[in-house]
Amino acid sequence: MSGALLIRDRRLYANIFALAFPIMLQQLLRVSVDTVNSILLGSIDQLQMSAVSQADQVFFIYYTVCNGLAVGCCVLVAQYWGHRDVESIRTVLATGLRTSAVFGIIATALVMAFPTLFMRLYSSDDALIALGAGYLRLAALTYLPCALSVMIFAGCRGVERVKVVLVTNIVSYSVNILLNYCLLYGRFGLPELGITGIAVGAVTARLVELAICGTYLLRMEKRIAFKPADLARRDRQLSRDILKVSGPIVAHEMIWSMGTSTGSMITGQLGTSVVAGYNVMMVLYNLCASVGNGYLNACSVVIAKTIGGGDREKVKRQAKTMLIVGLGIGLILGGVTLAARGPFLSLYNLEPDAVAYARQFMAVIAVIWPFSLLEMTGMIGILRAGGDGKTGFYSDIVIMWMVCIPLAALAAFVLEAPAAAVVAIIKTTIALEAVVGIIRVLSMRWIRDLTQHQ
Repeated sequence: MSGALLIRDRRLYANIFALAFPIMLQQLLRVSVDTVNSILLGSIDQLQMSAVSQADQVFFIYYTVCNGLAVGCCVLVAQYWGHRDVESIRTVLATGLRTSAVFGIIATALVMAFPTLFMRLYSSDDALIALGAGYLRLAALTYLPCALSVMIFAGCRGVERVKVVLVTNIVSYSVNILLNYCLLYGRFGLPELGITGIAVGAVTARLVELAICGTYLLRMEKRIAFKPADLARRDRQLSRDILKVSGPIVAHEMIWSMGTSTGSMITGQLGTSVVAGYNVMMVLYNLCASVGNGYLNACSVVIAKTIGGGDREKVKRQAKTMLIVGLGIGLILGGVTLAARGPFLSLYNLEPDAVAYARQFMAVIAVIWPFSLLEMTGMIGILRAGGDGKTGFYSDIVIMWMVCIPLAALAAFVLEAPAAAVVAIIKTTIALEAVVGIIRVLSMRWIRDLTQHQ
């Protein structure tokens, strides 16, 4: 078996699928809200759609930082679950929840106080900035409940409880979509609030989400058996372990999200039609990425648990298999992107220039998808499970910030290259980082038991 390219044990694939499928659906539900918002607003006014999309770039950065902390805690939880050390799991989760709460409060205060300043980072259009700032001030109220929910979900994933994540999101995102529709158009006796209604729907949905997953954690979940008194748990060594694991991941998430957001800043200066086309492309990209995110999260939990179990050879075989399967998924998603361009764009009421840009950007993304799945699986799913968040961090500093972003800015503002060429340069980051991730995974120097049982 050690010489085979793929592990033939069906139990591995069944385990990955059992973990990945609910996460895929959860990610799909999350993205579906953005998709519905984009379609609803795009059918009314291209400016409103672009304003909400650009304002959500702030949340994108915030969410990736919260997710980075949660991923680090999830890795530790999964490894401790491999040892069946529930006491340490409770302490890790308690520390993660307290840290998330503090970060959520600070971020909410800053965004509510300076929404216009944040919007000016993403657009030079005064009308778009004014619309986006009003939306952003209210939408900032989602930040704290979102941070807490993300951490709770991470703890549940770490002990292989993923169905609750799916059920919670089915309820919360259904509430979100229904309220968005009703408050945007003034249906079923509710006021017509425009994009303000989109923000109200998001805040309400995040509160519902926290109420459901919080109740589950405190009253129904039996593996962790977390109680309110556990929030006061403290352990200096575990806190240091969380910092050691989560620190590089959070730094990687921050520098990656800021780099991705900088790409939006660059395209945001190329005209409203480019912004609209780019944002529509990103909606389709995020829908497809639900599959990749589900797969990488499942791979991370499986690898981390195997490391915790102490079987190093099994970890090596699993990692190689996961990379090959990830490549296959990426090729499929590339084909889906090309096939879905026409039908997907028909859902929008866009100007002809915006449609043309969107088609070009989608073609670029289709080519990138195989690399994207390799990067997601290797750099994020596998390496982080072994506590290696530094490879991704250093790769982003060099590849994204020192090479691709400067070249994209040069192409956009000095050479005045076509918008599709600028986007292609930005997305080249993914292909280059995929190569780095594969080399690092195959070196097998990243495998570490991060628990106090090593």
